[in-house]
Amino acid sequence: MVSNVILIICYEIIASVQSLTTHVTLPIGELSGYISTTRNGKEFVAFEGVPYAKPPIGALRFEEPQPVDQWGGVFKTNVLHKCIQYNHYTPPGKDMVQGEEDCLYLNIYTPELDKALRDVIIYIHGGAFMFGSGASYGPYTILDQNIVFVTVNYRLGPLGFLSTEDKVVPGNNGLKDQILALKWVSDNIKYFGGNPCSITLTGMSAGGASAQLHSLSPLSKGLFHRGISQSGTVLNPWVLVENSLEKTKKISLNLNCTISTTRDMIACLKERKAYDIVASVNLLMPWLYNPISPFGVVVDKWSTKPFLKEHPYKLLLEGRINDLPWIFSNVASEGLYPAADFIAKTQYLEEIDQFWDDLIPHILDFNHTVDINDRSSVLTKIREFYFQNMSVSEATYGNLIKMVSDRLFITDIERAAKLHSISIQSPVYYYYFSYRGAHSKSELRSLTNNDYGKVYAAYLINCDHFH
Repeated sequence: MVSNVILIICYEIIASVQSLTTHVTLPIGELSGYISTTRNGKEFVAFEGVPYAKPPIGALRFEEPQPVDQWGGVFKTNVLHKCIQYNHYTPPGKDMVQGEEDCLYLNIYTPELDKALRDVIIYIHGGAFMFGSGASYGPYTILDQNIVFVTVNYRLGPLGFLSTEDKVVPGNNGLKDQILALKWVSDNIKYFGGNPCSITLTGMSAGGASAQLHSLSPLSKGLFHRGISQSGTVLNPWVLVENSLEKTKKISLNLNCTISTTRDMIACLKERKAYDIVASVNLLMPWLYNPISPFGVVVDKWSTKPFLKEHPYKLLLEGRINDLPWIFSNVASEGLYPAADFIAKTQYLEEIDQFWDDLIPHILDFNHTVDINDRSSVLTKIREFYFQNMSVSEATYGNLIKMVSDRLFITDIERAAKLHSISIQSPVYYYYFSYRGAHSKSELRSLTNNDYGKVYAAYLINCDHFH
């Protein structure tokens, strides 16, 4: 009788150990992960820092990503990576340049390494194509559900989105990183208990815009099956950038590189430190960190394999889009990014009021899109519409949030959703999030506990970066 009890106990222990295996064998090599738990105590297996591309360093800097080589032995995946970036969310006194150039890794979280073929969610982080990482969005809430969750790192700022407006560096390498990540997941997620035929691509802000961009690109076709764009679409003004070559030249001159030809210029930049290239982004942000995305998406018609052949508006209008179910969303006070920072110091509101004509084109991101002859009248109309005869101050801060929300987020999210919905047969949904919890991300930026509304990213499944 005693031996039977021991046998039962031993069997249960062995079964438990087997269910918590952390090793997976892929065609390209073996990975080891670790066991973690959700906030509700449910165990899952984490693989953090799974390589999906060769390190984009040295000769591969500014080049399209290349698939990772096979590796020998067991690759330990217990390190979270961050692509090198100029991050204005850095606390005072800390270096705004952070991360590493060798950064093309995935984070994969699964309830169990079995053959269950669970639905897969791939999450692309936000950050205006300039900052952020897959590590910002943890699994500690969503893994209570029976799904496989994947977050993606992709090159940012000049290292991911610099363009010479020709074949030397066509641009959009950060988006092509995402494509390679999607291909990797499609090929390998079955080994993590995921279903390669049921992949949802989603993201917030630049991640939401990225998701919709993939629905427009022929290079991404077949790599996912539905999408969700949170607080970002292809039509938001900070997505497509202007004067990419001019910006590249400005950084090059700052680093003592020749600009005689684009080929020589890029060859020189490949010899410079990644840190110095990224730090030079500050030259392109005349006030605080505005405009928020000096480097971003381009119509890379110069490429032999363009990601985006024409303007997204034209593609949507003509229905040249992959027909997939989609969800769009925004929160009530999207403009708290970046406007929450403007109330952190009284002088910022005073500067906006006093230097309206100089600062607003950068804050609202139309410095390169409104004709110089029309700029004065446009600035006057904006001020009259949102402020009437009032000054920009703490008393009218709500007006400022409304202005920034409308321009940088809401108007174009609504427009993109409408165009998307009439271009496809699959269902398209739109939701508006207005719940404010006990705390808000705006508290971190405004340095107050005041309720200024529902800040963008407030609906995220789990955003450890903002806790």
